[in-house]
Amino acid sequence: MNSTANISQRNIDVTAKPQTIMDFMKDDNGHLSSMRLMSLIALISAITFGGVTLANPQVKDVGINLTFSFLVAAFSPKAVQKFAERK
Repeated sequence: MNSTANISQRNIDVTAKPQTIMDFMKDDNGHLSSMRLMSLIALISAITFGGVTLANPQVKDVGINLTFSFLVAAFSPKAVQKFAERK
């Protein structure tokens, strides 16, 4: 008796194309997402201000506050959007 008779055929795409930065910036509907762009810019700003804070210890308090603010600006709007657009 053949045990593979009950296995259904599936369409599996084995040719995965590499993801580009433009594919990352698209939302679920295929449109370019300004929310993702703003989050990416805020994340890059947080990394930059964090580097400046580590390189120049005199800006300790202001640098920590700016870095934290940009990190919050990078991640919280996308999380809020996810819960707001829940269907």
